[in-house]
Amino acid sequence: MNILGISSWFHDSSAALLLDGELVAYAEEERFNREKHTNAYPLHSTDWVLASNKMTLDDMDEVVFYVNPAMYLWTGLKAVLSHLPYSLSLARSNAATMPPMERIWRLSRLKSILCRNHKAKGKFKLVFLDHYRTHQASAFFASEFDDAAILTMDFAVDGTTEVIAHGHGLHIDDKMKHRLPHGFAIIYAAITHVLGFKWYDEYKVMGMAAFGVSRYLEQIRQLYHYDEMTGRLELDLNYFQFQHAGRASLFSDKMANLFGPPRNPNDAITQREYDLAASLQAAVNQYGLAMASLAKKLTGSPNLCLAGGVAQNCLMNQTICESGIFTRVFIQPLAGDVGGSLGGALYQYHAVHGKPRKYVMRHLYLGPDYATTIAGCERQFGLKEHPSDCWQAEVAQAIAGGAVVGYFGGRMEAGPRALGARSILADARRRDMKDILNSRVKHREHFRPFAPSVLAEEVDTVFEPLPACDSLDYMITTMSVRPEWKEKVPAITHHDGTARVQAVRREYAPDFHSIISHYHALTGVPLVINTSFNDNEPIVCTPEDAVRCFQRTKIDLLVLGSRLYYRDENTHALEVKSDKSPASERMNYR
Repeated sequence: MNILGISSWFHDSSAALLLDGELVAYAEEERFNREKHTNAYPLHSTDWVLASNKMTLDDMDEVVFYVNPAMYLWTGLKAVLSHLPYSLSLARSNAATMPPMERIWRLSRLKSILCRNHKAKGKFKLVFLDHYRTHQASAFFASEFDDAAILTMDFAVDGTTEVIAHGHGLHIDDKMKHRLPHGFAIIYAAITHVLGFKWYDEYKVMGMAAFGVSRYLEQIRQLYHYDEMTGRLELDLNYFQFQHAGRASLFSDKMANLFGPPRNPNDAITQREYDLAASLQAAVNQYGLAMASLAKKLTGSPNLCLAGGVAQNCLMNQTICESGIFTRVFIQPLAGDVGGSLGGALYQYHAVHGKPRKYVMRHLYLGPDYATTIAGCERQFGLKEHPSDCWQAEVAQAIAGGAVVGYFGGRMEAGPRALGARSILADARRRDMKDILNSRVKHREHFRPFAPSVLAEEVDTVFEPLPACDSLDYMITTMSVRPEWKEKVPAITHHDGTARVQAVRREYAPDFHSIISHYHALTGVPLVINTSFNDNEPIVCTPEDAVRCFQRTKIDLLVLGSRLYYRDENTHALEVKSDKSPASERMNYR
């Protein structure tokens, strides 16, 4: 059975291809259209997942969409009717990423849109799923567990915010639900905006927390009531505005009075903001633990699966894994809406059709591989290759010498984190490397940490063990740096002594593993800094994207596959007239 999963028209559009139960291809649309968190129809990602497997849309048995339009419409109508007349503003265009009625119209025509965009006759069946089901399935059916508690926490596009369920075999049984307007993601988003950040900036707040103290924790607790016995969550809606205005306005004047006036995004960050971020992190840690404890109580399972936007909070994930509540924890690295396409396909295949489970998520190298186009890219940009007898060893030597390396190789990784296929690599021993990366390439806030990629066999050498966690390969949880290593790798050790770790395994990333192994042999340190290959844009997708990023930043060494290009040997190719390129060049993804 061939199933295509797609997500679109909300945010983070993507496509996933499941062939007889195996995930063979996955990609996010933003990598192709170069628009971060795009809500565009996943034209290029869908074309790629099909073409890379020599298939067409008419070869699909089913296409699964990650939102149920009936539930979305009912949730919207109920929200409007519950808060009249203020809620009439929910129909405005700025209340959502797309005007709600336009979204409904598009969803009603989805099959014809699919056929038109992909030149199909429409032999496939189109299926819509409740959004939370796709989060549940993306975690449980991608895990190794035959039995697990499933905890999903999300903002909710079609009404359901948080669910505790019991996964067993091919079945997912819901045990408890929270629905709009009640959910912790709403609190997190609202305070993110009080702090002067915008949508999708929640990860910045997580990084800020290490620089503050949780002196606003009691004020945050005034925003909601949680009953630990029953799991009932109720927000005090007097502090919120989203139920009236949607995305246009999340919090009321009462919340502003509680924490002080919201920060202007152009103003400097003060200690108040750091302390509020620390308080929010403490609250989400406590709430995540409470929900995990309830999940254990309701299911009795020794295993936990986590997904939904809140499951991207790495510090909360570490707290849950360290708690001992569960023996094993799998955190879906595509925890946000990017995983909806995968979850939809998995749910349909297993829970609906009852097909046996085959796929287990072992790695995220699921996107395009441009190995055959690199030589043409070299000619296009006039790059001069630097010959090397052992390119992995030379890259390791460059990192150890203080070079900033842009590394492009193999199939593109899925999800929000660079995992050694589209990465910038640097020396973790240098205390000044964080400032070097920010000034020369990344241009981001000083409080945001850089993450390490460490040889899987050496993780416990550098970091305090986290034996319950099954997701160390994906930078989806933090770990505590051992005291004796903090001074050895200061560039990846955050202010709170943690780091967001990726364990690199030879069997899934042989070249990346080889680079770190050579670096380890040179320095005695089994890890490097790994940050996404980009500069305030989506992670690079094509070799052309990588070269353009090389041109407009101060990366010292560009690696395309096994080819090395040093900046000082390519000065003639680095004169950039424009950072823009024709769409036809950017979209040359096949």
